[in-house]
Amino acid sequence: RHCFTSSYRVVKPLLELFPTMSVGFTAVLTCSSAQESWQAVREIPLERIVMESDAPHFLTRQVPRSIRQCAHPGLALRTVHEMARVKVLSLSHTLATLRENACRLCSL
Repeated sequence: RHCFTSSYRVVKPLLELFPTMSVGFTAVLTCSSAQESWQAVREIPLERIVMESDAPHFLTRQVPRSIRQCAHPGLALRTVHEMARVKVLSLSHTLATLRENACRLCSL
């Protein structure tokens, strides 16, 4: 998988072994069953997290079923909002840090 959906226990040794590694999260974080992923988000430093839309898969759960036929990058804000909630950070700080992370990852 290219996006992370498991527990912090699984990713912790990888973060230690690969100090420049980033961990990507998708709209899976918006599911009520994502407790393991929420715990991982809480433990992983925000500077090591990137946001993934994984379009057209992993639909955001807060969008009404009648209009969520497929995922697209425009829905990523719901996932970022969930990330900020779980980490108890402001949405603006979370967005700014995720942008910096993406720029660093892509050498922009």
